[in-house]
Amino acid sequence: MVEPSNILKSGLAEKALNALILQCKENASLQNDKDIHIIINMGKKMGIKRDNIPRIIPLTKCKLFKPRDLNILLITKDPSSLYRETLTKDEHTSELFKEIISVKNLKRRFRGSKLTQLYKDFDLVIADYRVHHLLPEVLGSRFFHGSKKLPYMIRMSKEVKLKRQQMTEKCDPIYVRAQLRSICKNTSYIPNDDNCLSVRVGYIQKHSIPEILQNIQDTVNFLTDRSKRPQGGVVKGGIISIFVKTSNSTSLPIYQFSEAKENTESENLSDIKL
Repeated sequence: MVEPSNILKSGLAEKALNALILQCKENASLQNDKDIHIIINMGKKMGIKRDNIPRIIPLTKCKLFKPRDLNILLITKDPSSLYRETLTKDEHTSELFKEIISVKNLKRRFRGSKLTQLYKDFDLVIADYRVHHLLPEVLGSRFFHGSKKLPYMIRMSKEVKLKRQQMTEKCDPIYVRAQLRSICKNTSYIPNDDNCLSVRVGYIQKHSIPEILQNIQDTVNFLTDRSKRPQGGVVKGGIISIFVKTSNSTSLPIYQFSEAKENTESENLSDIKL
């Protein structure tokens, strides 16, 4: 397979991004599309059971967001008083979360149409790792269809639970903030049992084409680098093709593996037309 570093060298990715952004500008049905994703097709299935836990992909230069850019919901275990009081009073986290709620109160307060409103009100959902597994039943299919608003998982402190010992309830604001910053500024993926991955790499009118290209390269490097396992290095059978798209646009090719050229130093992708 071609080295990941060669994927963007042909200029095809830049052409595809220019065409995609123009398409979203001129096509009325795409004018509300903002997220730009890449679709990575692999030679073999990942073979990882989908667990609805986003894995972070580090971006080296371009931040997707800062926490203050987003309306963030934090879901904690019961009772939530320790976490709410600590995080809202500490200068490092006092303005990070729009709402902090326990999973029990979430289940009691939000049902039916209120869950739909909750989905619309928040850009990002964060959950204590101890209650994350309960959320598919509590939040429902709207949050867990696709990956747009899947809850991210964090720890409230660095303390690790030991066998046969009860874990002391702690909340470390600086540690919580560090995790939240990482979630906001980087991108992520959801492991699955298929041979296809979708990863967000930028936003129209927020990120420049060079920034999006760098994010694509960072994503490919991380997912193909075996030294990054278990979070990274999950691509099996090499990358067969990569496409770029928004939620409702057509997919435009930015890379296609060619068996006939496998042994060349780099591939000429100019024959792939947009």
